[in-house]
Amino acid sequence: MTSVGHSLVGASIGLVCLPGFKKIQNRLVFLVGFIAVASLPDWPIPGWGHYRLDISHSVIVNGGIMLGLVLGMRGLAGPTLQTYRLAVVGMLITWLSHFLLDTLYVDSSMALFRPLSDIEVSLPVPWLKTMPHVPPPFDRQILSIFWYEALTFMPFLILAAIWRVRSRSVVPGSGDGSNT
Repeated sequence: MTSVGHSLVGASIGLVCLPGFKKIQNRLVFLVGFIAVASLPDWPIPGWGHYRLDISHSVIVNGGIMLGLVLGMRGLAGPTLQTYRLAVVGMLITWLSHFLLDTLYVDSSMALFRPLSDIEVSLPVPWLKTMPHVPPPFDRQILSIFWYEALTFMPFLILAAIWRVRSRSVVPGSGDGSNT
């Protein structure tokens, strides 16, 4: 998978979970955070094992890290964490979405449950392919892979944007979603 699909899905979830920040800079920082978390298992962290797809792509290992972070955040930022509960849940869903998206590639399978199991999961979508090399160069094959990812995952961002606009236009108590 390329960062295109992860970024689009991360931005989509971030848009749905975006708190009501007044400043555009705060909204952008928030969305960039979601995009970054969506690709977190692919970060080149020493010992993380991304190139072997072992601990970096283990739901068990990442779930443990997530639990530790949430418990640590709860202790350090109690009331603030309550205020941004939807954002925290959205971040966790974004992080987990990485593993699902990686299983969608025709030429990819993931041992998601390491170290407990080496069973590999693959849910191939015929037009989604992994990159044969890391760009540059941006040859025809790489651009095609980016294009198919954008076409596949951009609808999620469009739907999230529509939902965001519609949910902001609902007047509390009107029941019908109209502003009249």
